[in-house]
Amino acid sequence: MKDFELEKRVPESLVEKYSNVLPETLINIWENYGFGKVLNGYLRLINPEEYFEIVKETYIRNQNTIPLFTTSMGDILLFEKYGDKSYIIQLNYRKGKSKVIASKFNLFLRFLEEEEYLEEYMEWNPYLVAIQNYGITAYNECFGYVPLLGLGGAEKVENLQKVKLIEHIYLITQFMGPLE
Repeated sequence: MKDFELEKRVPESLVEKYSNVLPETLINIWENYGFGKVLNGYLRLINPEEYFEIVKETYIRNQNTIPLFTTSMGDILLFEKYGDKSYIIQLNYRKGKSKVIASKFNLFLRFLEEEEYLEEYMEWNPYLVAIQNYGITAYNECFGYVPLLGLGGAEKVENLQKVKLIEHIYLITQFMGPLE
């Protein structure tokens, strides 16, 4: 993974717990890289255990999901498996929606190399402009719109601030309700 920045190593106990649940490719990434940031700080590999509670409280269809990533724009990306099918789901709290962004984990990794995918499916704009203006967010932060988009805030870079990711998601869902 080019431009990977390590936050912390993945405990062996976590690797063992998820080795038969998550895609082998992800387990290999955990073992070889750990938890950290890629894509110029935009995408963060996270410890699922630290995000189960927030997903349970803020996403109605949380059954069979495992949090894998967060983004610097305040999203949580989930692995969802039903039978032999698996999906990557984006919880886009700032816009109040959830959607499938890849049908398989390996496809998701390949798509991340495409600018069009980042713009259209990941909705990462205005991330590049935001980091030019404000710098890259810390591992536990994201850019948040102030005022919130759901409360009439404008989707402009000038309205972005660095905020704590988990607290910001709770704030959004307190006003707008959980995602479906």
